[in-house]
Amino acid sequence: MELSDLLLRYEAGETNFRGESLAGTDFSGTDLIGVDFQECDLSGALFVFSYLNRANFSHANLTKARLCGANLSQADLLHTNLQDADLHGAVLYGADLRYANLSLANLLDANLISTDLREVKLAGANLQGACLRGANLRFERRVYEGADLRGANLRNADLRGANLSGADLSKADLRGANLQEANLHEANLNSANLLGASFRGAFLTDARLESADLTSADLFDGKLQRADFSEANLTQANLSIANLTDAKLSRAILVRAKLKQARLNRADLSRADLRWAELEEAMLVEAYLGRADLRFANLTNANLVNAETSSANLSGATLSGTTMADGSIHEG
Repeated sequence: MELSDLLLRYEAGETNFRGESLAGTDFSGTDLIGVDFQECDLSGALFVFSYLNRANFSHANLTKARLCGANLSQADLLHTNLQDADLHGAVLYGADLRYANLSLANLLDANLISTDLREVKLAGANLQGACLRGANLRFERRVYEGADLRGANLRNADLRGANLSGADLSKADLRGANLQEANLHEANLNSANLLGASFRGAFLTDARLESADLTSADLFDGKLQRADFSEANLTQANLSIANLTDAKLSRAILVRAKLKQARLNRADLSRADLRWAELEEAMLVEAYLGRADLRFANLTNANLVNAETSSANLSGATLSGTTMADGSIHEG
């Protein structure tokens, strides 16, 4: 179909172009609000700055299509193939992207507020600076698998309140990302780069963060129960008042980390590096600190009742008012 014919029919009120072959067509700057492109071949098509609000691209092929600056708010992109597509600056507010393939897609500075991204494939996608506030990427057992964001670039992305439960973010770049109040229950963040990321008030219960880089990350008031931080780098991270009950922190680096009033009951801190860590009023009841390095750490008024500290290095640590493993209060 020629573009001119399609536009004439659209102007006349026709919106159903389902199944048409439109590969490589240049739709740039066109107004196609509410158009039906279900199952169309639109590979390599150009939609730069087009108006595609509430358009239906379900099951369409948009591989390598260019949608820079396009408005796709509330569009239906269910099962759409957007692999290697360019969506730089596109508006996808409230769009339905369930089961879509966005592998290697460019979503730099894209607006993904309140989008439905369940079961989406985003492996290797560029989401740097994208806004995903309130986006739904949650895992639902027996219904949706977690979103695939392996190796994705989410640097400085806005993910406040996003539902990333069960998502695979292994080796993703989340430097400087805002994940405040986000739900990352059972998410996989193994070897992810989380340097300077904000997880204030976020839910990371049962999450996997082995070997992740959380240098200077903000996890203030984080819900981190049973999370696995084994061999993670948490240098200068803020974990004040965070709940790390039953967390795994074996061999984690927590040098100069802020853990004031943190709950570390039954946490595994074996061989963890806690030099100069701030642990004032922290709860470490029954924590396992075998071979942990606590030199020069501040444990003022901390509670270590029944903690395993016999092989921990406490040289130079501040223990004023600390409740020791045997229940005694340390003086001085």
